[in-house]
Parts: sequence; C-alpha cells; structure tokens
Amino acid sequence: MAEYRLSRSEKKRRAKNIEMLALELIALSRTDIKKLACDDFIKGEILTAQPLKAGARKRQVKYLTKQLREEDTDPLFNFLAEKKGSHLKQTHSFHELERFRDDIIDDALLAKEKAWRDQLTPDENWPSITLEEIGNRFPNIDIDTIRKAATAFARSHKKSHSREVFRILKAAADQEELAKKVTK
Repeated sequence: MAEYRLSRSEKKRRAKNIEMLALELIALSRTDIKKLACDDFIKGEILTAQPLKAGARKRQVKYLTKQLREEDTDPLFNFLAEKKGSHLKQTHSFHELERFRDDIIDDALLAKEKAWRDQLTPDENWPSITLEEIGNRFPNIDIDTIRKAATAFARSHKKSHSREVFRILKAAADQEELAKKVTK
C-alpha cells in the first residue's frame, strides 16, 4: 500500500483555503460567530481579529489559520455556505476530490511498478486505502470502474483516464450532496 505524503504545493493550497475560511469568519457578525460550531477559543480568536488593522490583523489571521488547521473545519465551511452562499466549501470539496484522484492514480502506478519489478502481469485488484475510504464515504460509487480507469492510466498515461476517475468521484460527491438536500 502507498504511503501518502502531501506535496509542498498541496500543503500551501490547503493552508490558503483555511486562511480564506479564517478571513470569511472574521467578516461575520458577533451573533453569527456565537452560532459557529467550534470551541470558544476559536470564537474568541475570531472576535479578537475583527477590530485589528493592517499587520496586527494579518498576524491574527495567520494564528487563527494555524488553529483552524487542527480543527474539523467542515462545520465551519457548511455554516458559511448556508449563511453567506460562500464558495469556499465547493473549493474545499473540489480539492479533496482531486487529492482522492491523485492518490488512486499513485496506487495504480505503484501496483504497475511492483508488478513490473516482480515480472508479473499488472492486476486490477491492487490494494488502496484511498479506494476503501472512498467506498465508505460514497456507498453507491462503482469502485471497479475507478480501478479500471486508474489501471488504464498507469498503462498508457493518457489524461483521459485520469479525468474519468475524477468524473466518477465528482458524480458520487454530487449525488451525496443532492441526497443531503433532499433529506433536509
């Protein structure tokens, strides 16, 4: 199984996304901040940042971002999406799907490389923690089709196969989002 390490670029993208979350949280009213699904420490840090100007505000935003990285931010993204129609949640979800796709492709490439080293024919049933995670998160997703597309990418390196993996993941995420809206 693959050991996942985030690239520096991916770490920066995630940090920037959390920083944008922090900025939107600071722009909320005091009554909205009290309604946030986070601990009182985070709420206090948000309130502390509101009256600050220039450099002091930047430092406080960076500190708040650091604190938010250690928290589950999904409830905060959901709150902003409902309250303000924020697109941060969509961006966050999109990046998560991209990470899933990249991890699946990496697993397929590692399986191909291992089969090549062992002088075997590559098998479509390679191990993948990410596929297990996706199967748990999206119960109706077709894991076999994802495996086939990822294996085809490992063989040919055609971007169309990588796009197919992403398309399947996006469709599953959209279906899950629609199901959530229907149950509300």
